[in-house]
Amino acid sequence: MDIEQLYTADAHEEGAEIRILSPINGDETDFYIIVKGVDSKSYRESVRAYHRKLINKEDGGEIDLLVAITKGWRGLQSKGKEVKFTPKLAYDLYVNAPNIASQVDAFVAERRNFTKG
Repeated sequence: MDIEQLYTADAHEEGAEIRILSPINGDETDFYIIVKGVDSKSYRESVRAYHRKLINKEDGGEIDLLVAITKGWRGLQSKGKEVKFTPKLAYDLYVNAPNIASQVDAFVAERRNFTKG
């Protein structure tokens, strides 16, 4: 095996798209979220921040972690207009749509979603 095939950090930092399933019926939607993977430097730094929040008994750690690894999205609309990504809107989305937060969390945990081959 070529050692280069074992290096995953860059691919995880680059990120991957998850196609969001409808929380209503489970069907695929035209909404995609771009996230970084668990082997990314961003994820590891966010986990440390999350642990600090747990130690200090602060709220919001899990959502903050998801927001920190969210790079953007496409296909999200409101009243027929494209909703541009911001960390604040991502936070609001994950808080108000726990099903989507769960989908993103599960996708990120699966390392093969970030590697090619």
